[in-house]
Order: sequence, then C-alpha cells, then structure tokens
Amino acid sequence: MKIGDIDFGKYPVLLAPMEDVTDPSFRLLCKEFGADMVYTEFISSDALIRSINRTRQKLTISKKERTRSHADIRT
Repeated sequence: MKIGDIDFGKYPVLLAPMEDVTDPSFRLLCKEFGADMVYTEFISSDALIRSINRTRQKLTISKKERTRSHADIRT
C-alpha cells in the first residue's frame, strides 16, 4: 500500500482514530508494537477556535510517532 511517496508494504497496520483513546502515549505504544501509521483522536474545530487547552494538546505529535495523520476535525 502506498500513500503519496510513503510505502507501507503489502500488509500495513494502521491505527484508527478513537476519541479519548489515541492520546500520545497510546500512539507511541502502538508504534513500538508495529503500527505503520497512527492517528490523533478526533478534534473539535469549535474547541480549537475557543483555544481549549485539552484540544490543543491532542494536536501534539512527537517525532517518534511519524508516520501519523490527524483525524477529521469536526464541529
């Protein structure tokens, strides 16, 4: 499987975005156990506009989490 110039191999392991589950520590744990790509949890656009600290923390990505993707931002 290939997305752009990133080749995930024949049988990639992708972590699904899950509300209040896919936090940074969980994503790192999944990467350590072989996940090819991890996602942030869902992020509320309304909470971003209101500068809710907890929501901004959901966007924090470490270098160890690469390759990763953000879940859809919902209102």
